[in-house]
Amino acid sequence: MEQSIPPIAKKSTTKRGQREINFTIDEDIKLVSAWLNISLDAKFNHTKDSLNSRWSTIQRMTNKFCGCLAQIENRNESDTKAMYLSNSKNAFQLEHCWRILRNEAKWWILRDNLKRVIGKKAKNEKLKKRKNCDDVVPMLSSQLDEIKEEKRRIHEEKKESMRIAFEERRELIRIKEENNEELIHINEENNEELIHIKEERNEVEKRKMEDEIMMKDTRTMDLEQKEYIRLRRLEILESLRSKFPS
Repeated sequence: MEQSIPPIAKKSTTKRGQREINFTIDEDIKLVSAWLNISLDAKFNHTKDSLNSRWSTIQRMTNKFCGCLAQIENRNESDTKAMYLSNSKNAFQLEHCWRILRNEAKWWILRDNLKRVIGKKAKNEKLKKRKNCDDVVPMLSSQLDEIKEEKRRIHEEKKESMRIAFEERRELIRIKEENNEELIHINEENNEELIHIKEERNEVEKRKMEDEIMMKDTRTMDLEQKEYIRLRRLEILESLRSKFPS
């Protein structure tokens, strides 16, 4: 390691940082070598928890630095350090560890395992979000279809009622214009009959609509739709009670 070694950064005051206080460059190198050789023969003036915490930091930060290096592999190390600083908001302080680990097969196997774990987690999160979306979309689609169908039915009924009223009015005007006063008198009687027939037809349509409301299945409706049906039913029952008092 002939190249210059950057100074160790100021330690964090977090719990992790407190466990890693006073690690020197030599101790970092010993810790990396111990991991590579699966040996703890090296002597450390630190607890097991402190060693585990420090190794976790070395692994995490060096792996991130390797990721930056892979993205700009055709550039020099200074570019990699600049990218690391930009991504992490802190300078890379473990170059002495990276220089030992970078060409070790065991390190690259560990990196591949980490990539698979991260990739699997991301895939599971994506599948979970997609499943939640797939569960919601059919329900919303069904509700929208019901609302559209209800609007279409009301529009068609209104359109048909207006057409019938227009046809009846036009027929009345034609009769008045083509016939004499006697015929007009007769037609007036007919008009009353037409009105009576229209009222009966309207009553039939009204009863049909009320029957549909009374028999409508509300199990798949939301709270607002259920409340609307409940109020309409009460209104229908009140109307019937007023017509047919007990």
